[in-house]
Amino acid sequence: MGASYLLILLVVTILFIVVSGAYWKWHPFFSLLMASIAFGLLAGMPLASIVTTLTSGFGTLLGAIGLIVILGSILGSALEDSGSIGRLGNALQARSGKHPSLGIALLGMILGIPVFCDSGFIVLVSLSRSLATSSQTSLATMNLSLAGGLYTTHTLVPPTPGPVAAAGNLGAIDSLGLLICLGLLVSIPVVVMVYFFARYTGPQLTLQESISSHPIEHSTLPIWKPVVLLLAPVMLISIASVIQLTQSEFQLRSFLLFLGNPVIALLLTVILAFLFFRHLGKTRNIIEKGIVQSGPILLLTGCGGALGAVLKASELTDAITAITQSRSVAGVGFLLTGFVISALIKTAQGSSTSAMVVVSTILAPLALSSGFDEPFSLALLILAIGAGAMTVSHANDSYFWVISQFSGFDLKAGYRGITLMTLLQGLTALGTVLILYGLLV
Repeated sequence: MGASYLLILLVVTILFIVVSGAYWKWHPFFSLLMASIAFGLLAGMPLASIVTTLTSGFGTLLGAIGLIVILGSILGSALEDSGSIGRLGNALQARSGKHPSLGIALLGMILGIPVFCDSGFIVLVSLSRSLATSSQTSLATMNLSLAGGLYTTHTLVPPTPGPVAAAGNLGAIDSLGLLICLGLLVSIPVVVMVYFFARYTGPQLTLQESISSHPIEHSTLPIWKPVVLLLAPVMLISIASVIQLTQSEFQLRSFLLFLGNPVIALLLTVILAFLFFRHLGKTRNIIEKGIVQSGPILLLTGCGGALGAVLKASELTDAITAITQSRSVAGVGFLLTGFVISALIKTAQGSSTSAMVVVSTILAPLALSSGFDEPFSLALLILAIGAGAMTVSHANDSYFWVISQFSGFDLKAGYRGITLMTLLQGLTALGTVLILYGLLV
């Protein structure tokens, strides 16, 4: 089939995913599954091949990232149920000084890595209210700072599902440590922007009566325990990534690479968490809660892998490669393409994870011919897609309503605070990625 037809079919497929989610209110799982089958049929693939490719793509991506997502969810559940989040929050309250909103934004940035941003906000909003009262700071300022910090690393730093899924689609799972390091680097200016935006905008927002929040569990466990649990997987994965990049040979190389494998690093951290919190007797409940949280994400991610497999198995890859061989879309232009498509899909259907899955799937065939074929450039491409997946949170995003409900925002205040903030977060992240691309690639 002709290249033009296949490209038009790709555009129609994207529009179908957007419309079915935004207007027909289909679940992204069903939208992605139907889009995969429809693309295969209209692209002229053999019927038997469509089914085989679909199931193979679903299983391959889940095989690459499934355990990472599940173990990350279990770790987040352990931190929540043990009272570790409350313990960290209490320590922050004692040390926040003259900048409590910056402190809670940084806490959100850290906890947004292992904890889903929705649950993290619900658990920490009581701390935010307490800090607002004790420091005489606007509650809207505190809650926007917290929400922005959580949201930043949720879309930029593994092991959150979106960046992990994008890395799987783009063949960058082996560089997950590098992605963590660059994601944290990009997160810093984004959180600083959140702090200044919240300070300026928060006092201008009128709050309604907010829904009562979940009380923070006041744990007496030593502060070093949750700190170790947050740092351990990041450090192990990062060390292994550095070893891989240097290609150096030494006696413990294989052992350190084993420990730094994301699955092993997270598994060891989960085991450590159970040892730290064994007095709670909640091990089974924590595991079950983590599995339940990760289930919908895994289904969505698997369907993204199925769509990617169908796209790759069609003649679309050859058509796209032929077009991009001219380098008309490469470098910064390719990063901007990833950002714009991701922002459009996120804005239309509300899910950051879904946007990252879909866009990384679409761009995977183009990456190599566009010059994105080594760890640094692929990591920056994933972060550009993640920046787009921040842009923007509004009424079709569950996180928008979590923040609004627990902050007392009406719809107008939500758009003025949350939606505008997430737009600026995405643009700040994109600008930082472009600067890093100019310096590193």
